[in-house]
Amino acid sequence: MLLGGYSNAAGCKNALVPPLIGAAARLLLSIIVVSCDLHFDLLILASACEGFTGGICAMLMASFSYIASITDTQTRSQRVVVVEVAAALAVFGSSLSTGYAIHLLGFAWTFVILLSIIFTSLSYVVFILPEVYPMSATAADTVEFFTLEHFRRLLALYVKDDANASGRQWKLRLTLLVVILTSAVQLGGYDVQTLFMLSEPFCFTPVLIGYFYAASELVPPIMSLIVTHIFVRHVGDLILIVVGLLSCTGYELMFGFSHNRIMLFMGKYTLSSLICLIIFTM
Repeated sequence: MLLGGYSNAAGCKNALVPPLIGAAARLLLSIIVVSCDLHFDLLILASACEGFTGGICAMLMASFSYIASITDTQTRSQRVVVVEVAAALAVFGSSLSTGYAIHLLGFAWTFVILLSIIFTSLSYVVFILPEVYPMSATAADTVEFFTLEHFRRLLALYVKDDANASGRQWKLRLTLLVVILTSAVQLGGYDVQTLFMLSEPFCFTPVLIGYFYAASELVPPIMSLIVTHIFVRHVGDLILIVVGLLSCTGYELMFGFSHNRIMLFMGKYTLSSLICLIIFTM
């Protein structure tokens, strides 16, 4: 929220830098912890560095905001799809390759490689990427980040109603709560799932964990694209949202009750297909 509100006045490029700095700090601390054989609890501090700078959520927000600022209404959708596909391919490639990198090079050198990629991205954003400003921004909107005026403008959206008294503030509060809870489950679930797969009876290796996350990031977008393209005209957006919620809930239950590797890999997609079939044949 802070970065988004600030970038609306100071430029979209300003929202791209903090998440990269936070990711670099996390990787640097991870390298120190692994190389010096320090207590793993220090990794919480590394995660906090990334979290307080926005993390992947802020990076995606800033990327979409930047794309929206440099495109018109005719080409915006295509550019947004390109960003989404690039993000999906990046997650798929990193998940697939990280396991092999850990197996061949160890954790420390894997973190070094990731840190070099982050540093290259940060250098590109700072020195090459041109600055752009939202079309709605004016000179009067310019404000420093660490000022009461900046925080006042941000909190006013969630406290004050609009001129039409439409109840905007409680809608924004509810939306913010949903985003927080959803992000907590999605981002926090990876560590729990990893520990679950490392334990018995699965005993996953880093390579297998990489395969699992690569499949988890690649297959759902493809299934969502196919289901949405086929059924959106017949059942509407609301039914598709319900199907997505049931699918995600069912997958988490299936994952928790899995007792072999086949159930871990196949449970999500089998259950998703079954739910779609039941909903659309009712």
